[in-house]
Amino acid sequence: MNTVETHRFPNGLLLVLEKLPKSRSCGIAVGFPAGGRTEKAEISGISHYLEHMIFKGTKTVRKVFKAFEPLGANVNAFTDVDSTVYVAECPQESAIETLKHWLQFLAEASIDREEFERERGVILSEYYISEDNPDMLVEKNATLSLFNGHPLASTVIGSEETIRRISHEDMMNYFGSMYHPANSVIWVSGDFPLDRLIDCIEKQEHWTMATGAPALSYARFSPRSVPATEIKRQIKLAQVGLAFSSPTDSAWERASFQIFSSMLSEGRSSVLRRKLILEGRYTDRLRTAISSYKEAGIFLTSFAIEPIEAPEVLNTLTNAIGDLKSTEQFKEDFERAKSHAVGSFIITIDMRMMWRALSGAWETIRRGRCSWDEWISSLEKLTFEQFTENLQEIIQPKRIALVLAGNIKEKTARDIR
Repeated sequence: MNTVETHRFPNGLLLVLEKLPKSRSCGIAVGFPAGGRTEKAEISGISHYLEHMIFKGTKTVRKVFKAFEPLGANVNAFTDVDSTVYVAECPQESAIETLKHWLQFLAEASIDREEFERERGVILSEYYISEDNPDMLVEKNATLSLFNGHPLASTVIGSEETIRRISHEDMMNYFGSMYHPANSVIWVSGDFPLDRLIDCIEKQEHWTMATGAPALSYARFSPRSVPATEIKRQIKLAQVGLAFSSPTDSAWERASFQIFSSMLSEGRSSVLRRKLILEGRYTDRLRTAISSYKEAGIFLTSFAIEPIEAPEVLNTLTNAIGDLKSTEQFKEDFERAKSHAVGSFIITIDMRMMWRALSGAWETIRRGRCSWDEWISSLEKLTFEQFTENLQEIIQPKRIALVLAGNIKEKTARDIR
């Protein structure tokens, strides 16, 4: 069993060490509670824009990637609705130097004005690509529909209008406010003594400064029924997405969500795959996505299909959900899906140090804690009765959003709705 050690500095900065005995590699993540939900509407997308600008370097270091290469470190960053996390995967012997680099770059980012304007074109290109991608459109609009009126109803990339509007001054102010050490989390996975990490951080004076940080607030989420969302696009296949908001962020209900995902569409022997194959409508574009935040979570299953067949396939999906609670095979499917969910989670977490560190930082920012053992235990110990009770709450109509993208005729859309 891996142990997790924590140290909170006087200014509020939280350091988490996941001890991995005999590990030869290390995962490092530095995370901030800066994402779509922390942005004003007029500067939507600024967290993601800022993530790009961090890689433009400082006044003394112009190429961040090049600085990490001699250390054998692979680095990246990710922005989500509620957080931005900078990650690195490196050999154990270069971990302290890798952490030192990240701390320096994140504290001393120059955000050069000319680079800022040049990068705007890159951000706009990403936005255009996301608007042309049916998968991404369905996921984005499912989130906006389910969380309408709540801070979680935000897009990470923003809109064309807001991306063009964000000024250099906006970004400098946002950087100074949201990238505050007191609200940040540093997560390290590896075979290290905690004292070495504390010493490394204390040598970076910026990270232990005692000035005030912006207060963070989290609004309660109350689900409400939402209309179907239809997105017209001239594409060969229609993309259909069905999303569910989770009741809470409790470990047991999150475990239910994971198992529900496996039962419905994630596993190769899932209920939906079985039905689609039997009906001759199988598509390999079937996918699921789960995100969990402090107040709630979202589960999305989506698939690509010929537009004319969309009503029938959605009917199949609806029946599959009904079958989860009515057939004699329900309990058997539950046990199989639980094993699949536990195995998939363990494999994913153990696969990459970078993913391990990123997930750890996300969990800590969102819930103030993270324990892989607790998460796996909740999956393993969830009973059939608990799952059935949670499922009844999850599949309530007010927790469901339907999103359609593609060249779908009016009559077809009406049939689906």
